[in-house]
Amino acid sequence: MKKISLIIASVLTLCLVIGLAIQTKNYYDNTYKSSKAYTKVPLKVPNREQTKDGSGNVIKDSYSYQYKFEFVNAEGNKKSIPFELSGANVKPFKPGTFLEAKVSNTRIVYGPTLIKQNKVPKSVLKQISLIE
Repeated sequence: MKKISLIIASVLTLCLVIGLAIQTKNYYDNTYKSSKAYTKVPLKVPNREQTKDGSGNVIKDSYSYQYKFEFVNAEGNKKSIPFELSGANVKPFKPGTFLEAKVSNTRIVYGPTLIKQNKVPKSVLKQISLIE
């Protein structure tokens, strides 16, 4: 009887470990696994606001611009991702300029950085022009 209980406990533990490993991999893939994507800065500059932390408290001497970018990757997939540009002497992105970033399913992992229009793949450039 003790042997059967030990086997059942071992199988349940193994299932739990496998389940946690799968969940961890899915979380990592959705949050951090990224690919290059491109967008064009909207023509309307967002309002300059005082930066707030996660609790809603104002951060002294810091200002923000809240963007919502529509990124397009090389496969033509679109992802709408919010982005806060903030700092003490922050300036908004120049309207109509192109940006490149590494984006996951849920966030911008790296960037965005300014790039020249000729650096954007032609197929992506067509998709970006449809966003405006």
